[in-house]
Amino acid sequence: MDIADLKQTLRHQMIDTRSRVTESSRREQSEEACLRAEHEVLGPLRELRGGRLTVFSYVSFRDEPDTRYFIQNSLIRGDRVLVPRIAPNASLVLHEYVDEQSLVPGVWGILEPGEDAAVWPVSRWNEIDVVLVPGLAFDDQGGRIGFGGGYYDRFIAKLRDLGHNHTKLAALALKEQFIARDIPMEDHDFRLDMLFTASGVIYRKESSE
Repeated sequence: MDIADLKQTLRHQMIDTRSRVTESSRREQSEEACLRAEHEVLGPLRELRGGRLTVFSYVSFRDEPDTRYFIQNSLIRGDRVLVPRIAPNASLVLHEYVDEQSLVPGVWGILEPGEDAAVWPVSRWNEIDVVLVPGLAFDDQGGRIGFGGGYYDRFIAKLRDLGHNHTKLAALALKEQFIARDIPMEDHDFRLDMLFTASGVIYRKESSE
């Protein structure tokens, strides 16, 4: 079985696993993970930067970890929050978040800014301190598997091509999404710097290979 087939098998397994998490557990884990993220990462990073952060977060959908806690925590502390819209060419367009009422259903019904919302230009991507990336499963070496659309692979590749290596890549993860074995990775896949979980922040371990 090649890597693509292994990823697809794992993808199906994790979709089922995540769907079995109760709404109350998902909500509680999401809230606690965001509190841990603030205490262990965002707060110290804000002090290091000497002011507010610019964070880019996806808008959670269905049984994903709830990003509303992350977004609201950042707004309360004066951070700038960016959220994505999927463009017709399957790229991510960034917009500054105003409020949930300003979002409209987009691809697959996921809430996103409307087409008339002001775009956060590529020329300012260097200001992004943290990117919160969605995913189905994660390991302790920064491995991640998503739904297979490649939206964030392309976005992160472009971010890195622009030389913005200071931006931290993170994910909000339920305990059920963290797996002990290594996630199969292809050349175009990127690795996360950290996971925000209810039990604390898990930083990427370097491979022993």
